[in-house]
Order: sequence, then structure tokens, then C-alpha cells
Amino acid sequence: MELDNFEQIAGGFDASQEPRAVIPQINTGAANNKLIDLRAYADAGSDRIKGMLYVYDDITKDIVAFNAPFRISNDGKSIGYDGLVSGFTPGSNYEKNFKKMAAKKMSNCYVTAIIGNDPGSLNFTNKGPHIINNWDDNVKLPDNFVMLTSEANPIGWRNNLGGKVHEITVKNNGRMKLRMMGYLMMLRIHNGFPQYVTRINPATNAPYTDASGKRYRAPRPAMFTYLDVSPTLSVAQNQQPIFDSKTGKISMKPGSVNTTNFNGKHKEVNVGQPDRYRFMEYKTILQVPVSTAPAGELPVKGDYVVAMYFPQVDDFGSVGIRRVAPYFYDGSIYSLAPNGKYYKFIGGNDKLEKSLPTPGSSTPYRKALDNKVYYPVISLKYIDVNKAENVGVDILNFCKNWTNSATWEPIP
Repeated sequence: MELDNFEQIAGGFDASQEPRAVIPQINTGAANNKLIDLRAYADAGSDRIKGMLYVYDDITKDIVAFNAPFRISNDGKSIGYDGLVSGFTPGSNYEKNFKKMAAKKMSNCYVTAIIGNDPGSLNFTNKGPHIINNWDDNVKLPDNFVMLTSEANPIGWRNNLGGKVHEITVKNNGRMKLRMMGYLMMLRIHNGFPQYVTRINPATNAPYTDASGKRYRAPRPAMFTYLDVSPTLSVAQNQQPIFDSKTGKISMKPGSVNTTNFNGKHKEVNVGQPDRYRFMEYKTILQVPVSTAPAGELPVKGDYVVAMYFPQVDDFGSVGIRRVAPYFYDGSIYSLAPNGKYYKFIGGNDKLEKSLPTPGSSTPYRKALDNKVYYPVISLKYIDVNKAENVGVDILNFCKNWTNSATWEPIP
């Protein structure tokens, strides 16, 4: 099996459900502009990675499923299984099914593979959002962050090869293509506020000046925000891969909400039904620093990026942010930039929506198809005001404490 390239899309989901731009291969700073490079890594102390193989008869729909320790080669770009199809419980349906397939020399039989699901299990544990504080070449996603599949590959039969009585392989010695199941979102949150705040004298709530009349500045602290997702999105669910012997494909069965990574908000109680929530709040508060580069179509070094994996291709819902606290972003005296203006966060366009496809459509899911990576951006919107706005005592006390501990430099 060989790993296929992602289709990578600059931008997010729009009303027409079409990508705005497609980049065939995208590694930050690299000459070929390749942002994400997929590699398989062996389990610790081994040259192999665990996965599942489904061998099935397209006529009878009989199935044989077993865990397979795949061998990694070619610097992680090639994966193969060279072991026995064995180990079935004597008298089990799997043993009976495979004997029937072998008896007809695997005629009309196919194989489907999946890698990245929970080892030894047919479940998949979504790792939830992964924060990349500083987008760069050496950034890696967590282990088994995505699942790879290769579906409906015809099986060939070979006799007396290499001393083996029988050997099954991909038909015509072909290569199976592994593709990412579902889609990956690399969400950038762009903080375009002025980079610095002016030092304020806590005693007077006015700009601080030293004996020579100089004023001072420090980098504006990060904005604290929540990350909210709809419970209908697969990143927020515990799901199970389901193999369909009729098509040879694997789909995801939606399950309970992912309470490992999210808190359910605004619970809706339905008697006799599982608890539901209006939205799910990521348990880690985002701390979005001021961006030093414009909000381009693709991430650049230093960008704040949140990676999320959506294994169910036909899910729907929204992803958005909410401000946690207004410190240094509220138009108060402590939001003052060296240019003499006060800056206030106003929100707006803080949500990305993926609509529910139209029932009965011949092409219902034109966006977020398998093996795609999306690069949407949410920009923190603001206005500047000429006069400082009043704020509460708690906020002022927080800002005063920060002022006394920050590292200041003279304004050039």
C-alpha cells in the first residue's frame, strides 16, 4: 500500500459548498509549497504498525476480518502485510468463510484495509482539537490523529511462488492506495490587533512616562477564546468504523459526545433518548497571540493553528470561537496602542458552517470529501476608539497586575 497525497484546499466552507482554491501538495517554507506531508511511523520498538484487514467475497458477501501488523518501509511512504491469513478460532465463521474463499482461489474476492483505529478494536478515539502555537516545519500531529483506508481492492491468486503453496496478493501485483478517511481542518485564528500596548500607570490610569518623558510598550497579551463545535460534527463524537461488505467501504457510525475533549453546553433532556447539547465547548481555552503576518490563504510560519479531524465525511454543523475575557481587547485605557488609539474587539464572522446536504441530491457532499485538508481562517475583528471606555474593577485589577510584571521597552 502506498500513501496518497491529500487534496489541500485554501479556505474554508462557503455557501456553495465548493472549495475556493485547490493546492495539490502543500510544508511550510518548502520550495514545493507542501504544507502537510503524511508518513506512517512504526509502533515503539518495532518496524510495524497495527491495522485491520477485511477480506470479503463480493458474491456471497462473506467477510474475514483480522488484525494485521503492517510493515513500514520507504521512509514511511509504503505499508505492507506479508504475513499469514490465519489465527481464526477453530470452527468460527471467519475460518469457514476463508476456507470457502481459498477453495475458489479468491475469485471475486476483495480486500479493504484501515489504519489508525484503536489498536485491537473496531473503535476510533478522536484526539480532539490539537493546538499548534507556532506553525513551522517540524510540527507533528499526535499519533493516530487520522485514519487511513484502502477500499475494495481485488485479490489475485498465485501458485507455488517462493516455495509457498499458495499466496494471495493484490490482483496483477497492483499497489493499494491509502487515503485519509474523512477530512482534516487546520483552522487558523488570526489576531490582527496592533502588536503592542502602551504602559499605563495603575495609580492614575493614564499613560506612564519616565522622568525624561519617554513612554513604554510591551507585546499585547494573547486573546483568550473558547472553541465551540456542533455536537453533530464528528470531531465531537465517539464513533465506530463500520465495514459494509456490499460496497467494501468503511463508514463512521455516530456515537456519544466526546466528553474527553469537550464540555457539553446547554443540555437538552429528552426522556428515553441520549442527552444532547446545543454545542460542545473545547476544554482547553485558546490563547491567540497577535499575528505578525497578514491573514493569507495558507498558514505561514508563526501562525496559530488548531488541527481537527472529522472522520465522518457527511457530518454537518459549525465551528466557532467566543471570547473568554476582554483584557487588553476592550477599548479601555489598557488597550491603548502606541499610536494613541484604543482597540476594541467586536466579533463577527467568528463561525464556520458546514450545511446539511440537500436530501436526494445526486452530489450531496461536494465539500469535505475524503482525503481533503481545509485551511480556513477566523479573523478577530476590532474597531479603534479615540476615547477610553469604562471597564469593571475586576478587569482593571487584572490589567494592573499584569502591568507591574510585564517587560517594557521605550517606544521608538
